[in-house]
Amino acid sequence: MLKKFCIKAFQAINLAVGATSLVAIAAGILVGSGSIGLLCLEKAGVKIIPEKRIQQTLYLGMGSTLLGCVGFVSASFAAVCVGSIVSDADLDDEEDYLASSDTNYLVFKPSSSVFIDDNNDLLYLYKILQIKGCSHLENKLIVGRIEEAPSRKTVIYDLLHSHQKDSLMEIFDVDFDEDKLIGKAFSSTKSNPWDAIHEFLDFYRSQLELKRYEEFSNLDLEKCVGCRNFHGANKIVCGIHPYGWDESCTCPDWQSNNHKKRVYFPFEREEVVKKLSQRIENNQATLEKYDDGTLILWDEYTNRRFRFSWAGILLDDSDKLVELGEHARLLSYIQYYSVRNVIEFDYSSNIDEFAKQLKSIATIEVSDTGIDIKIKHYPVRKYERKFRFKSNGIPLYSYESIVPEELKYNYNLVTFIEWLKANKSKLR
Repeated sequence: MLKKFCIKAFQAINLAVGATSLVAIAAGILVGSGSIGLLCLEKAGVKIIPEKRIQQTLYLGMGSTLLGCVGFVSASFAAVCVGSIVSDADLDDEEDYLASSDTNYLVFKPSSSVFIDDNNDLLYLYKILQIKGCSHLENKLIVGRIEEAPSRKTVIYDLLHSHQKDSLMEIFDVDFDEDKLIGKAFSSTKSNPWDAIHEFLDFYRSQLELKRYEEFSNLDLEKCVGCRNFHGANKIVCGIHPYGWDESCTCPDWQSNNHKKRVYFPFEREEVVKKLSQRIENNQATLEKYDDGTLILWDEYTNRRFRFSWAGILLDDSDKLVELGEHARLLSYIQYYSVRNVIEFDYSSNIDEFAKQLKSIATIEVSDTGIDIKIKHYPVRKYERKFRFKSNGIPLYSYESIVPEELKYNYNLVTFIEWLKANKSKLR
């Protein structure tokens, strides 16, 4: 704010100096021309003003013209110099305005413009991003990390070079399509985006070099990366598994390379996620890792999904199990689903009982897909609403927009019928 005020004040002063200089030049030329005319008349014998007075006026005009020229040149030079400062300030304004809302906003700052804390005890999540609506970054890929604050989020970023994009497309296996890189994530202890991307690419460099050979083009980098047995010499991955480990499970001979060790989030590595998923798959649930820095736990029985970060933290916009508490983490969910008992029950036989309970509120019937509840006088809506459930009471579509807000985290046939009965007066 102070920088912008100083720039505007300087521009105003500079404009005034330039205008005054032009006036001085014009006045000096007029006075000088008049004085020269009077001197010519003096030489011709016509005396109007004493010659001494005419010479003083001529010198005054010449001086005014000279000072005006100096002032105008100085003002022009100053305007050029401040132009770069103004453009930088405008870029800052543009970055600050990039993504805003009534509650919070997102700003983008190059790493060169902020203080970087070199604390190697912290682990940062970096993402490949593309900024829309910013002229000097339009259609360019950047690597950035997000700093959270109560009122806003700040993205500290650096531009990606073409050779870095090529390596990233190989690592993430996106068929050399730059657009598919957007949203891809990785971790690093480096707080500077430029250092982080260099560290990430250097860690995979030996695997990338080997993968360029045709016989290793399908090599799964995650299985060999960081292993002390990997060397890639003479087109051999390692002495134990010359052509790499091709099983779905973790290589039993993988050993960490202490000279080239990398720190990961607790649930960033694929083999960790697979082991957790194996614990819950018998209870109709799976855990999947995504390259955008998130994990999704799928409850196949209820068609619900829960989103976590690689650190195992439940994301704010995720569904949640209220019985586990507001801030339960991934391992709590894994434990819950590893011991959950799925009891199948057919509510079709209870239709008559439900119909009595919903008399004058809604109609309930058995359909081809399960059980349907129809409401004619739903709040705000003036037409019929249909809520569909499977025969076991599970919603056919768990995340329909018509689901009452109160049932957002506890929605099934029984809880919905109880909600209808409790809100009977609102539905009339």
